[in-house]
Amino acid sequence: MDFAQARIIEQGNSLHVVHGDDSKLYVEFRMEPVHQGAESEKQGRPIYKDTPYIEINFPGDRTKKIYRPVKMETDHQSPSDPVRFPRQWAAFMEQRTQVQEGTPIEQWGPLTRSQAMELKGMHIHTVEQLAGISDQNLTWLGARELRDKAEAWLKQASSGKEVLRLEAENAQLKEDLAMKSEQIRDLNERFEAMSARLDSAGMPPATSKKQRTQPE
Repeated sequence: MDFAQARIIEQGNSLHVVHGDDSKLYVEFRMEPVHQGAESEKQGRPIYKDTPYIEINFPGDRTKKIYRPVKMETDHQSPSDPVRFPRQWAAFMEQRTQVQEGTPIEQWGPLTRSQAMELKGMHIHTVEQLAGISDQNLTWLGARELRDKAEAWLKQASSGKEVLRLEAENAQLKEDLAMKSEQIRDLNERFEAMSARLDSAGMPPATSKKQRTQPE
């Protein structure tokens, strides 16, 4: 990060590391939905996981901004972000809403942005949560229709996951069959080559055990 160089300050019998004047920085923590590629492929639908990010702005400089995942561990280079910016981190933790893993409601196509914001205001943050609402909690206009749409969408995604699994199995079977066919061709070529060598040496061609035991 583009901060002042660390300085070691001795206070009594203790040593403290100072990383510049952070009080002049505008720091904000927020949650960002990060796409989970492997889990999305496994589930057959887009899966996101809320991840804490930090945004650091430098007042007076519009060209300089840092935006990255929160550094949670202290190392030899710098302290963790929660340790370095304790006031901002505490405010973020107090205001943060716990969101389950799944498809964020704002990423679901059938909804407008305003509808997504309304649902989040009712603590419905994922399509999975919407689909799981009980009948007695369907108290707003159009709630049942939205719940049914969410259920249907999840079922369709689950069916698509099964199709993907079957396609993968079929592809693997084809690959195995092609490999066995190649092995059989290789064995036949070896047998023909051995028979040719025996013919050139004046020896009878190789026969199976069953053929040798048949009476004349």
